[in-house]
Amino acid sequence: MSLNLFALTSNPSKRIVKFELSSEVQTELTTYLTSQETTFDQAEEEIEFDGKYKPDNGEILFINDYDDIDNLSSAVENPLSAEVVDPTEEFFTEIKALFTGYTTDTGNVKILLQNFDRRRIISTNGLSIFHSSNVYKKIEGIGLTIDHKLTATLENGKLRFFNFHNTRQMFDLSEYYKVATDDDVIEFSNLDIIKSENTEKLIEMSDSWVRRKISLIHQSGILQNVPINEMKAVATEFNIPFLTEMDGSDEVIKLPNNKSDLKKLLRFLDEDYYKSPLSNTAFVTNSKRAVNA
Repeated sequence: MSLNLFALTSNPSKRIVKFELSSEVQTELTTYLTSQETTFDQAEEEIEFDGKYKPDNGEILFINDYDDIDNLSSAVENPLSAEVVDPTEEFFTEIKALFTGYTTDTGNVKILLQNFDRRRIISTNGLSIFHSSNVYKKIEGIGLTIDHKLTATLENGKLRFFNFHNTRQMFDLSEYYKVATDDDVIEFSNLDIIKSENTEKLIEMSDSWVRRKISLIHQSGILQNVPINEMKAVATEFNIPFLTEMDGSDEVIKLPNNKSDLKKLLRFLDEDYYKSPLSNTAFVTNSKRAVNA
């Protein structure tokens, strides 16, 4: 079995593109990715995704009847039908995921996916070098680094993944998670890192958008995994309302008491803001419009 390598992009005219590989690279890539598949498939228990449960070690999340709207399986079955990657830095920034796949013994197409981080682009902007034969040589042309692990697999309508945040960088999963209930909003406000002055008002301000964001933030684990000083520094850079106060010896995030600032904070915590590595300009990801600092 030899695996091809494809990219899923945000470009509607070139949604799926294929990398032209040398036979040597294709052979090594096949070994590399099938090894990752073996590691990925070692999860002992599958948990149906509901937008709230975070898998423990040995557990994996899944969504049944996932709609492969981009028809990734068709590219795997008919690789010659896919356009070839445009080897420009601008196009590489449109890549959302790398994927490959094969037809199983049961006749299903199994797709192996990695979400794509722009930092994995080997840019032509500057001088890129690599070590070979005891010297450093210049990298000619644009390139990328393939990650050491899979983000998700898709087979027969079943999407399996460990990390929701990484998977939704590739696919729109909004229809598959449940919005936060009043109890969920209260639970959010009672987190050790959160300070809410008026829980009743918070519930009153929690429209469907706020409730979806609370569910997404809970699922992402950002409040548990990112130090508050780092969040505060980035929020300041993007001019996001991010008030904190001391609760004993701990610094906590103070929830705004007006809906506009609350939504800005929740959008920030859901990581809808990023900094373009090319232009160093702040954007809101759902619109790609520049943020006025």
